[in-house]
Amino acid sequence: MPKRFAFPILAVLVVFALYSAYWVYARSEIEAYVENWQAEQLAAGYQIEHADIRIGGYPYRFSVASNDVVIRAPETEGGWILALDSFEANALPYDFSHWVVSLGEQFSLEQNGDGMAFTARSARFSIAGEANVTNRIGVSIEGLSIAGIGDARPAITSAGNIGLSAATRDTGEMLVQVQLDNVELAPGSVDPILVNSFGTSVTVLRADFILTEWPELARSADLAVWAQASGQSTLRGFEIDWGRLDMAAEGQMTLDSQLRPSGRLSLNLLDPEAVVDAIVESGSVSEESAGALRLVAQSAPRSDTGTSIPLSFRNGGVFFGPVRLGEVGPVLR
Repeated sequence: MPKRFAFPILAVLVVFALYSAYWVYARSEIEAYVENWQAEQLAAGYQIEHADIRIGGYPYRFSVASNDVVIRAPETEGGWILALDSFEANALPYDFSHWVVSLGEQFSLEQNGDGMAFTARSARFSIAGEANVTNRIGVSIEGLSIAGIGDARPAITSAGNIGLSAATRDTGEMLVQVQLDNVELAPGSVDPILVNSFGTSVTVLRADFILTEWPELARSADLAVWAQASGQSTLRGFEIDWGRLDMAAEGQMTLDSQLRPSGRLSLNLLDPEAVVDAIVESGSVSEESAGALRLVAQSAPRSDTGTSIPLSFRNGGVFFGPVRLGEVGPVLR
């Protein structure tokens, strides 16, 4: 072999050998991390069952996978049970701060005999962070069906697509964007007024909002603590296409001392008269309120993009302009 070819080939072999050595070392580190994490959870009272853990992906990535995974939390942590048909977590060789987790077709979450069982054509979660702190997550789920376990009655029975991205700021805010397409609602689990007015099929729902006081909510997982810390949600953008409801919105919301929604949204309705007709036809408002609703829809400011009408939540009531539509209770009971 001519010498001019030998050096490049030798260099490639050296690089390949060094990368292979790095990959083997990193694999051992990942294996040790998984074993230590599982030992920590067991020491904390969690019960974990799974088939053999497989670590592979050479040469393009690192992957950690297993089947028949069941995690049972101790009663002090809620006693919930998470069951996965399978999972696979992947990271690039040069970036262990970002993992993409794919779940199998079926997974479930239950507590005290009640919960939800999920079936999805595809379910992927992106998790990224710095210094062992997660600061960005993403969710992409396709072909989702949801069934109740025990006495649980999920409000959504299916969704064509679900997408979510969230990221934290140093200011303690959480930025969230979410979109749901082709959602089917369970009539018995949604307010009859809404179902009678707009039906059970939501074509699209998009939301872009900011949660303040995120560290309090993440630390406590308690909406009451978050509300006491003056946490609020700023809705920067919202769109929904639900039956005769074609609407955009923006505004600010929080929770009152009884964990009821409190705040004001500015609704932009493409056809406010059709929305009012749907509400009236559902029988959810009195004749007097129906007349007031029509007056609000006819007199509200109009533009090329729609009609602007305020929707407010205060003292447990819901108001469409000046008209009280009904009551709203705590978001958690």
